[in-house]
Amino acid sequence: MPVKIEPMPDAAAKARLCAAIAAELPMWFGRAESNARCAAGMADRDAFAAVVDGIPCGLIALEYQFGVTCNIWWLGVRPGSHRGGLGRALIERAAHEARNRGCRQMAVLTMGPRADSPEYDRTLAFYEAMGFEPLVEFEPEPGDWMMWMVRTL
Repeated sequence: MPVKIEPMPDAAAKARLCAAIAAELPMWFGRAESNARCAAGMADRDAFAAVVDGIPCGLIALEYQFGVTCNIWWLGVRPGSHRGGLGRALIERAAHEARNRGCRQMAVLTMGPRADSPEYDRTLAFYEAMGFEPLVEFEPEPGDWMMWMVRTL
């Protein structure tokens, strides 16, 4: 499927797309309060949509840290588009943007391997295939294993 990556400057459109994709992915984004914070937080972040046949099917939002790191703040692809190259295209566009800003690395926070989740096992495999490596795993709340991963640009 041919994918086009488009910048999303409109805060309301970013928030709507984030909320819509999160609603379709309850095994990844199953906490309503967290999803609401993410949708609202889109206003302050650079975002790009993966568009297929005129329909936005994926979204990535970025934030920049210390002038050297681009953090993938949010990433989601509609389930019907999984394994279609949209996530890869969004990451590569993000890497391009980050390099243009002078960033030397990308980071992402995701569930860690100790979370024992088949969905997040797939997420970890995706990030590893995209060149990210584990940095640190931690437990912010009992049973909530999180992990930072990094990729050199």
